[in-house]
Formats: sequence, C-alpha cells, structure tokens
Amino acid sequence: MNFNSARCFAAALPLCLLLSGCLFNKTYEARLTSEPSIERAFDMLTRTPEGKPLVSFLLKNPVKFEYSNTPGSCHKFALKTGMIYLPREYKASDTLLTLALARAAYIYRLYALSGLQEVISEEEELAALFQARVELEIGLANRDSERKPFAGKQQSDLLCTYIMEGSRSASLAARNVALSSQPECQRPLETLQTQRVWLEKIKESINGESFFQLLYERDLEKVRKGIMTINAAMKNDATVRAMPTYEIYRYQRTFYDNQSDIFTRMEKLYLAALKDDDIWRRTNQPIIDRAREELSTCNLPE
Repeated sequence: MNFNSARCFAAALPLCLLLSGCLFNKTYEARLTSEPSIERAFDMLTRTPEGKPLVSFLLKNPVKFEYSNTPGSCHKFALKTGMIYLPREYKASDTLLTLALARAAYIYRLYALSGLQEVISEEEELAALFQARVELEIGLANRDSERKPFAGKQQSDLLCTYIMEGSRSASLAARNVALSSQPECQRPLETLQTQRVWLEKIKESINGESFFQLLYERDLEKVRKGIMTINAAMKNDATVRAMPTYEIYRYQRTFYDNQSDIFTRMEKLYLAALKDDDIWRRTNQPIIDRAREELSTCNLPE
C-alpha cells in the first residue's frame, strides 16, 4: 500500500466504523421492532433515566413490539410467540407511544424475571407507576412550545393521580382497570392472591382426579381471554392425562413447587418495585412539585 492509499484508508476508516456501528444498532432494533415509529419511541425511552435500564434489559431478552390490528387503546400480549402489540392509535404521537411502550415493556420485564405464565394485576399496577415516572422525566427533559407532554386522557388521568394523590392511589386505579371486564384487552386479569388460592387447590388435589380438571379449567380461562387456543388447551389436557401413573405424582409435586417458587419471586419483585418507586419519588420531589404546579387543574371537571 502506497502513502496516498494509506491516507485514503485512514480517512475512510472513521466513516466505515460509524456505518458499521449504525448497522450494529439497527440489528438490535430489528430484534425489537420493524416499525420506525416504535424505534423512535425506543430512542425517547432510552433518553430517560428510568427507561434506559429497561431498554438494556430488552436488548438482552428481546421480544417483538408491533402495532395491534384490532381497535382499542390497550396493549396486548402474545408472549408465547414473543410478541407485544401496541395501540395503533398512538402512532401519531411519539410521546404517547413511548408511554405505551414503557408500560408494556415493564410488564414484560416482570413476566420474564418472575417466570409467570400470564400477566397479572400486580404487573399492571407496577407498570402504571413506572409509566408515570417516565412521563415526568420525558415532560421535563423535552420542554418545547409545541409538544404536549401530558396529552392523552388515560395517561393524563394516571399522571394526575400519581402526582396529586400518590403512588398508592395510582396503583389502585390501575388495579381497578386490570380487574374490569375488557375481553378486547385480555381482561379481567387475575391477582397474585387468586393465583395462590388456585395453587393451594392444586396441592389439595394431588392424588385426585380434580388435579386434571383444575389445570384444564385454567387453560379454558386463558382461551376466554384470547391468550390460548382451544386446541392448545385440549392438547395440554390430553398430554397430562396420558402420563403413566408413576409419573403423574412426580409431575404434580414438581408443578406445585415450580409455581410456588414463581409466585414467591413475583412477590419479591413487587415489593422491590414499590421500594424503587418510593426512592424515586423522594429523590425527584422537585419534579413532582413542578408538575403539580403545571397540572393544577388535574382531575377537575371540565
């Protein structure tokens, strides 16, 4: 290589590295979504102190985010196939889309860490608190004259409750929504307590025929929520009933122990998340105070 060629190579190297870096990042983005607008939401979420660790978790434990083909302003999960669907109506607003993304992604994180097989109310409650924190950080980090950081009625109602009445009230409001009947949003959800009660019934049913019925009825409930097909439920039931007698008892004990461990992990995650929220509120009290001033008409009749 002559001197001039070497100089050209040296000059081109930074550009090559930059382009390769872009391609590398796009590879990661492609693992999470194929939608440019959702990519922008990921960028906005990454720029918040609360959102950056969550996006890092998603890159290590990827799941695909796309838009839902059905109407409604709620997220929908198909976690068995690695899909999360966001409301298409938020596509026109980067801020609202980012908040919807933040909430659904936080639920997925709890799902992945706990080992739960379905979304429960407690996950929605914690995700609502996380969404409020992200919204406050976005609102104060991007203050321009045209943007409306607190737009969107559902998000606005949540934020108002979070800053005016506190985390407990915001969590209870999220629980009420999670337990309401909204089949199009895969609701009502169960609570950790109702799952504990069901697990105790499983324990009592060991060595009895009701064990199979309890499993099957639980799968039928998932069918009604749209998170499992009836064929899958019937296949699960047939598979368990076809087990040799000597294997069934071991399966029952293992099933109970595994589910008990999962619920215990979820309880620990729940308490840790509440503690994190409390620390955030105390650390960021000036942000909350300023938001109270800006949203002084929160929850007042229009």
